[in-house]
Amino acid sequence: MLLLNHLDVALLSASLTIFLNYCIGKLGSDFSPYEIFSFYTIWLSIKRLQSLGLYDQYAKQYQEALSKQKTNASVIEIKNQFKNILYNAADPYFTWERAIGMCSICTGFWVSLIVGLCFYENLVYLLSVVVFSHVLIRIFNKLI
Repeated sequence: MLLLNHLDVALLSASLTIFLNYCIGKLGSDFSPYEIFSFYTIWLSIKRLQSLGLYDQYAKQYQEALSKQKTNASVIEIKNQFKNILYNAADPYFTWERAIGMCSICTGFWVSLIVGLCFYENLVYLLSVVVFSHVLIRIFNKLI
């Protein structure tokens, strides 16, 4: 197995977490429906809103807004606005979803734990990777 320094593994883990966050549309603290895997974020948002019984209201308003559009450009704009609305409506109600993509800090714990387990079996080394990765993710979030 490749022997890496604890900080290198933590940097790898933190970078992977930030990359995953960008892929699912979470740029820093804002959501973007234009990212490659933003459908995942939307899917989680819809599931959360459905569990609360709120999704049908949003879907009805969306259909009404779509029926009034005359150009393809305005349809695309409405679709992207709807995705933002869904995310913003569901965000306060996310619970376990934060650990699997909705929060870079929460997701970072699991990513650093998995990455750390790939490189170390020693609990102290593993904990150092998780802690350093957590600090690096917080720094990256401030810079981005």
